[in-house]
Amino acid sequence: MALGPKAYKAAQDKLDAYIRENGMRASKVRNIVLEQVCQLSQPFTAEQLVEACAAERISIGTVYNSLNLFLLARILHAINRQRGKTATEYEIVTGSVPHMQVVCTRCGRMTEFHDKAIARLVQERTYANFNVQRFSLFVYGECKICRRLVAKKKKEE
Repeated sequence: MALGPKAYKAAQDKLDAYIRENGMRASKVRNIVLEQVCQLSQPFTAEQLVEACAAERISIGTVYNSLNLFLLARILHAINRQRGKTATEYEIVTGSVPHMQVVCTRCGRMTEFHDKAIARLVQERTYANFNVQRFSLFVYGECKICRRLVAKKKKEE
């Protein structure tokens, strides 16, 4: 599902603030890449973003540099999926709500969940010289469907 203009505006505001705070120059190309990010289904891969930016004639290097900048600016977060080989996907950070997902290492299926006890534990925990602003939690394992398929395959053997 692509994100709407409100999400793009919030992401653009974050990017502008980060650029200002770090003494960087604004770039029209970066803004185009960010716009493409918001138009892609979430989560997305770097390859999907490169493909989306091809019509704008934006180089692969610029797309990857923009992804890194968006991660630093906390516009995106990276999700590492393990489908045979490790694949990184990106997703827009929305608000300060804790982001918790279970990820199947076999099929890559992701399911978001909310656990108030975990959120409270992380938020109440004090870390030396560190102030928690938000967090993401990814739990990796095998989903029920994949476990059934593996069990069925073993039974047939």
